[in-house]
Amino acid sequence: MHNPNPFDFVPFSNEPFLRALATFDTMGDKLSGYLEVKMKALTPVHIVGAQTRGRGESHSHMYRQDGSYYIPASTLRGMLRAFIEALTSGWVSQANLLYPKAYNNRHVEFSTFENAIDPAFQAKKQEGQTIDLASYLFGTVVEPDASEEKSEALAIKGKVFVEDALVRKNSVVDNEYWLPDIDDKAFMGGAKPSASNWWYLQPAKIWKRTTRGRDVAEFVGGKFWGRKFYFHQDPQKCTRYYDGKRGEWRYSGKRHFHRVWLECMAKEQTTDTFRIYLDRVPNRFVVFLAHMLMPGPTIRHKLGYGKAYGYGSVEFEIVTMQLRNDSQASRLPARLQTWPLAKDLGWGDLASIGFRDLIDWTALHHLSQILAWQDNSNLVFTYPPFAPGYFAQPIQYAELRANAPKGITIRDSMTVSPREARSIAVALFELKKPIHFRYYQEQARGWDIIAKRSIKKG
Repeated sequence: MHNPNPFDFVPFSNEPFLRALATFDTMGDKLSGYLEVKMKALTPVHIVGAQTRGRGESHSHMYRQDGSYYIPASTLRGMLRAFIEALTSGWVSQANLLYPKAYNNRHVEFSTFENAIDPAFQAKKQEGQTIDLASYLFGTVVEPDASEEKSEALAIKGKVFVEDALVRKNSVVDNEYWLPDIDDKAFMGGAKPSASNWWYLQPAKIWKRTTRGRDVAEFVGGKFWGRKFYFHQDPQKCTRYYDGKRGEWRYSGKRHFHRVWLECMAKEQTTDTFRIYLDRVPNRFVVFLAHMLMPGPTIRHKLGYGKAYGYGSVEFEIVTMQLRNDSQASRLPARLQTWPLAKDLGWGDLASIGFRDLIDWTALHHLSQILAWQDNSNLVFTYPPFAPGYFAQPIQYAELRANAPKGITIRDSMTVSPREARSIAVALFELKKPIHFRYYQEQARGWDIIAKRSIKKG
């Protein structure tokens, strides 16, 4: 039985949840000031700085700025924004716009927002401008492909700004943790986004393709399964699995095991406090933002490098909130005051203060399964190997025809329904396991534990 894949997907809803700026602006009195926050490492955290590569081993140093270690503001902001975008069915702010053909034109070129993601999820200018919640908080450019001058005119200014988080030198360890790589140009891992697979993309078609004189089946995908997030796990247990000398991972003769040593913020260490500044944020969004940093007793965030191997699990604590009411324009702003922390806030509480229709509750269910900081002690999440029976295994067209489920007629070029695709993947499972992402995950060891995780609708 195989391990579950280290990442999973939060499915896209039917459409993004958009509101007029004025609608967001009316969700309470405007507050300005800052939250003082600190971050604790639940597993070692690595932010890439300088890297050196050698034969058989490499070294990746922790990010530094002016000689000191930091968690960059961009990393913290990106983590928080990605979580909020998934939770509230927001626009997709980070995506490659084009995946070109590769490997001697074998793979199918596709445009992200035309083929793989509904174009409604791309930020755009429109009459009666509406935006998603994450863009209201962090800002956006509604036409990212426009000229620099035009983009600046179309920018929506954010209301939330994040500082770098200082990591003290005595919180950093070196040459204690590592992650696996291969002696090749490509970083080791699963299949990369390509229209020629059903791994990142939902099943859409099957094509007959002739290569090196053999007819093979090409499993062509359509839309992305969703937004990708990584499971929490023990990095030492995970990397032991990949160990080229003692582990269970199978390496090909051309792609030898390669160890990358990491300089990390150590487990259980805490950053200095850093600030998240707020500029005229409606008070209900201050409560929302606090809950996004500390999302209940089970969900924890991940950031940095090596997330697939268990690194980067973190939790946040709001130390103090220094705010003032900025609802009325004034030449002299009022003094900042200490505001009470919203402790023990539940998802139902968010629903009761105006977020019931702004939260994608199906997305929350999936986030609670993937980002749960619980029941992981006996689980290991690893990529399917590039080996026979896994990614390296082509499906001969004759094998596809011979193993076709009853009632499904195999043609040289065919469109498949979700039910047909799953039936075909089940029939071919012993030949090649990672054809259909969702079926592969559901057949993994420990999936029953993951499936039981859930947060009820508020």
